[in-house]
Amino acid sequence: MCFISEAHAQYYNRRFDALTQLRPDFAWSIEQLVNGSFAVIGNSPWQGDQFYSSSIYVLQMDASGQGLGVEHVVNPGYANYPGWANSSGPTSNGGFVIGGDHFMDINDCKAALFIFNGTGVLDTMYTYGGQNETWIGRQAKQTLDGGYVLCGDVNVTNGNGFLLRTDSAGELLWAREYGGSSTDYMVSVDLVGTGFYLGGMYRNVPSNYQIWTIRIDQDGEIIWERRWGGPFNDSNGHVQTTSDGHVLVAGNWPTAAGTYSNSYIFLAKLDSSNGASIWENRYGPATINTTIFAVKEITPFGDLIATGQTTPEVLEEYGVLLRTAANGDSLWMRYYQYSDSIISGGAGQLRDVLPTPDGGFIAVGAAYGISQNGQSYGQDVWVIKVDSMGCLEPGCHLLTGIESQVTNLQGALTVAPNPVRSGAAVQVSISLPPSITPQGPLRLSVVSSEGRVVREQLIGEGGRRALQGTQQEAMLTALPAGLSAGLYHLHLSDGARWLAGAKVVVE
Repeated sequence: MCFISEAHAQYYNRRFDALTQLRPDFAWSIEQLVNGSFAVIGNSPWQGDQFYSSSIYVLQMDASGQGLGVEHVVNPGYANYPGWANSSGPTSNGGFVIGGDHFMDINDCKAALFIFNGTGVLDTMYTYGGQNETWIGRQAKQTLDGGYVLCGDVNVTNGNGFLLRTDSAGELLWAREYGGSSTDYMVSVDLVGTGFYLGGMYRNVPSNYQIWTIRIDQDGEIIWERRWGGPFNDSNGHVQTTSDGHVLVAGNWPTAAGTYSNSYIFLAKLDSSNGASIWENRYGPATINTTIFAVKEITPFGDLIATGQTTPEVLEEYGVLLRTAANGDSLWMRYYQYSDSIISGGAGQLRDVLPTPDGGFIAVGAAYGISQNGQSYGQDVWVIKVDSMGCLEPGCHLLTGIESQVTNLQGALTVAPNPVRSGAAVQVSISLPPSITPQGPLRLSVVSSEGRVVREQLIGEGGRRALQGTQQEAMLTALPAGLSAGLYHLHLSDGARWLAGAKVVVE
């Protein structure tokens, strides 16, 4: 296992080449194990002795972001895929189940359950589907009786969404298809009482998909069905049951037709009894290829955390975290950009997120860009851990006008002496990689651990000196006199983005 980037206190950014074959890795889901570590679920092409195909892996990380090992699911000659965003769910024994598929040949693809124990090791795999059919699993959950449900789509060139249910031994109890006569997708399932919510995309007309939500009973019979959206292709349709039994739905709301059309992030909460909207919200600005892949409820607050992607400009894809109140009102939305000496395009997307016991969040996806230095591919597993305000260094939310964060530059900012006396001068050294060009005045901000900005200062001539590569600039500044002893957070920003952070201890 190869990992790149530094852990930084309890908040961090990590990039992993999980299978160490320099091939494109992608993380789809994350679960927390009983020992407090995290299981990052992904897939990558795998080159074996006599075969080349996709394989599933589970990358284990401790709470500080250090890799602990990889469980690799290999079936020689066949391909395994881990479904869609947030494709997994916890099990009663402290493990988790992944919904995906097992590809045998072009005419034989089975939906699959991959069941892992509490240590993140594969226990068993079950497959489902008929001969000469294509069954693609997207997400799985364990049911109250210890069995499993798996949703997805069947014969996707002209097929329907499906849900299948098994007993605790993986034996099929029933499988039902949902949808019309064209290509419909089921990407998400969650439990409500003894029944289920299903979410996906329904092809309303050949040129238009709509977000699609169904509530069904324990036998798969439809209780209510809801399809809605604008005149253009709405996508995703992730569902999540809330503590009051209603359902959250996440996706996007396009403003025009076309691959590069602008979209708003879209969240809704539907009534459990009839599917009527309790609230619907669009979050802006509308940008290219914007969507939410997963939304979770934060207990005990009732707030929501959602993750996805946005592309403010073509080829500049950012990861997104959005936190809202229980009624859907936005609390904050942050963009995350990745860039280093290997992956220089600064692009990435986040597919799943978990609230963490410390009140923060951990999100996973893929970072990618232009390959350099002889690397075969520029795409790796991307993991970020932020605080309750979405910051990699506490206090970032106090910097006016800053929403976007470049997440791997913590080492670019150093302070000496440290600790320092109140009122004394400190030397701050900055080194930015070649891939980062400041987009405005460089600014230093000092924030107390209580959340108060105690000092701000522009750098260089109007703060606009471009510091790149191995270049460094040292600035002498003085902390205000009379500061209380304790921990302070130093932030570097460029007017548009948070770039780096460091900690300063005042004696």
